[in-house]
Amino acid sequence: MIRGVSFVVLAACAWGTWSLFLRPLGLPSAWTSTLIFVFVSLLAIPLYRRETTPRWDRETLVLLGAFAVLDAVNVGTFFAAMSMTSVAIAVLTHSFAPVVVALAAPYVEGQRVRRAPLAASIALAGIVLLLRPWEPAALSGSVLAGAALGSVSALAYAGNVFLARRLTPRIGAARTMGLHSIGSALLLLPLALMTPAEIGVSSLCVLAIAAALLGVGANVLFAHGLVAIGSARGAVLAFLEPLVACLVGWLVWGEALAPTAMLGGLLIVGAGVMVATSRS
Repeated sequence: MIRGVSFVVLAACAWGTWSLFLRPLGLPSAWTSTLIFVFVSLLAIPLYRRETTPRWDRETLVLLGAFAVLDAVNVGTFFAAMSMTSVAIAVLTHSFAPVVVALAAPYVEGQRVRRAPLAASIALAGIVLLLRPWEPAALSGSVLAGAALGSVSALAYAGNVFLARRLTPRIGAARTMGLHSIGSALLLLPLALMTPAEIGVSSLCVLAIAAALLGVGANVLFAHGLVAIGSARGAVLAFLEPLVACLVGWLVWGEALAPTAMLGGLLIVGAGVMVATSRS
């Protein structure tokens, strides 16, 4: 249990540092997401030999295809939401995914974790305080369209959590991350080709490093952690990602962190502790 919780916590915290790699590049989101998927698919290959022999059957192929589609939808709609509305609205609607997972886990996986719905609700309240969508700056842009896209992203991400937990015992965490990324990259490639961009060698190197650390490394940890602790616990612990992202914005990019945001961070951490220590 402790090992699984540690894996999920490390993965969620790692995902919160994406801005350190992507913001200095200034590339269109269509290209960054596509290239990240390409690098993840390539960098995961050396890890295949360390995993058990994969079990290939029709169900595995269907699950892998569904994972590729949902992850492409997850990434594509989330970055589209951020381009249409404020980051707060986009992240807030996207962060509803752990609540969906926590509530659906008893029906999808037959596992009921005590206090998981309560912890998810507390964590969601923490997200609201952390992102403060009521501020005037958060209400600019096409809010309804952005919120709708963020919600679609949340549903796709929730599906990914269940799929990753089912695929990992079948083909391994590295294959789960690497093979589905090929399909996701192919699905997003047409959008990237329609977006003009100048991509230098230095940008490719940064994206490759990000893919290795936050793509392959963090995703493999998250997949192994989900198998050990279940989707309900993993979903609530994943709320640490926006918390770390806001801390990075405050410490590195000079973005304000209000007292309400600090209170929200404490609620998120408290929710994580609650669900991690609850019995199934």
